Amino acid sequence: MGILANHVPSIEQLKPGLIEVIEEAGGSKQFFLSGGFATVQPNSLLSINAVEGFPLEDFSADAVRNQINEAQKIAGGSGSEQDIAEAKIELEVLESLQAALK
Repeated sequence: MGILANHVPSIEQLKPGLIEVIEEAGGSKQFFLSGGFATVQPNSLLSINAVEGFPLEDFSADAVRNQINEAQKIAGGSGSEQDIAEAKIELEVLESLQAALK
């Protein structure tokens, strides 16, 4: 999703994933969000509301891979329904993060 001048006002739900903020000076920054909402105002101003957001460079591909392996064990195990459900949610977020790191 890109926001240009005179963009139509809208609200979009964000799934876990990568966002790139392109600055007026020409630089850009990448962040991984766990989800949230993007709101485009009538003057093309974008607001992003997220529960969690972190600079992409804060993550290690190896650490994410290890966390995925642990979450897969729990999701496929014989733990409580709550533990399995939490592990499946964690897997969704971690797999999105892993894709962003590639």
